[in-house]
Amino acid sequence: MAIIKKKFEIEKVTKACQATDKIFTKIIHRTDLCIITEIELRDFILEEIKKAGLRPSFPPIVTSGKTAGSEIHPDPTKNKLKGFVIIDFGVIYERFMSDMTRTIYIGTPSKEEKEIYNKLLSVQKECVKLSREGTVAGLLDAQARALLGSERKYFIHTLGHGVGTKIHENPKIFYKDTKSILKEGMVITIEPGLYVKGKYGMRIEDTIVITKAGPKVLTKSNKELISIKC
Repeated sequence: MAIIKKKFEIEKVTKACQATDKIFTKIIHRTDLCIITEIELRDFILEEIKKAGLRPSFPPIVTSGKTAGSEIHPDPTKNKLKGFVIIDFGVIYERFMSDMTRTIYIGTPSKEEKEIYNKLLSVQKECVKLSREGTVAGLLDAQARALLGSERKYFIHTLGHGVGTKIHENPKIFYKDTKSILKEGMVITIEPGLYVKGKYGMRIEDTIVITKAGPKVLTKSNKELISIKC
């Protein structure tokens, strides 16, 4: 029963997502992103969550450069932010959680880097669009891999998961699950990612709710590639 959220529960998840968006806005308006470390940005996120009177829904993930392409959820390091920077965090609002990932770029991305990011973004947007009542959850994951084409080998985790009072709930959105059906009131994430060892990693994630009218995106932060020139 916890998989289907009541109206008041969706409202709480929405509040958590709004708080997450506000913190992300503060992140991208920092003037020192070119000189701070992954740990320093992680600590900034934790401090902003605390200032808002909330708690993190999981330890914030901040990873960049080659490290971002080596692991899905690495611990932040003392390395300065560089290249693609994955920022994955959420908050708890009255027991209900948010989960959002944005990838920004520190420096000037190459043409190839812009193209691969935009491809991932188009896949993420399409999978959000397809997240409708009655859809087999696993088909969304399969569609993401099909759309990624030759890059699918770099997509090494599931497309998403349920969110509520736990950060990972059912349904698990994975092509091997052919039984879970999306229903009105489900809150899920859509988060394709690409991880190229020795080069870079990127992930784009939204928390969405399934409604009769279609998917409603609760995390509103900009998903176009934000580049911070140093």
